[in-house]
Amino acid sequence: MQHKKVASWALLAFVVVVGGLWFFQRSRTMKEQNAEKAYYQARQAAAAGNLPLAVSDLKKVVTRYEGTRGGTQAAIFLAQGLYQQKKPQEGIDELKAALDDAPEIFVPSIHALIGNGYEELRNFVAAADAYREAARTTEFPGEKAGHLASAGRAYMAAGKAVEARAIWADLAKDETGPMAAEARVRLGELEAKPMKT
Repeated sequence: MQHKKVASWALLAFVVVVGGLWFFQRSRTMKEQNAEKAYYQARQAAAAGNLPLAVSDLKKVVTRYEGTRGGTQAAIFLAQGLYQQKKPQEGIDELKAALDDAPEIFVPSIHALIGNGYEELRNFVAAADAYREAARTTEFPGEKAGHLASAGRAYMAAGKAVEARAIWADLAKDETGPMAAEARVRLGELEAKPMKT
């Protein structure tokens, strides 16, 4: 009799745990689907040419669905809209807030967009740092090279020749890499000395 009670309680506990896990997973799936739907609806305002409405709608999606794919995509698109409205610092702030809970796949793109925002602000050192972080967080070699090249260009714009040279030298080592030709040209530019007349 005692054994049946223990088995019944164990079975009940198992059913509760499995039910809880199913409910949690189902809830998460529904939230992801709702986030995607809300994101695409918010983008329709931008497609219709109403950027202020799109920015407002995207902010709502970002707040409500933080940490979901749709919420993160909304933050990225929102930042791009803010950049178009000549509000790069607001765009950077939105992207930085999204980084904490963003799905991993979006992290390199977010860092790269932060770099774009800093370039708009003419803060080229911060832009280069953001591009380097984008390169560090991507798993794709071609994308990594592209982000490092952006960092090299930003360092050059900042007048940081030593930092730029280090990046271009690394990129030039991979002769078949997507940025090798540009790296060689940039190294040549850095090595060239002003002609004396």
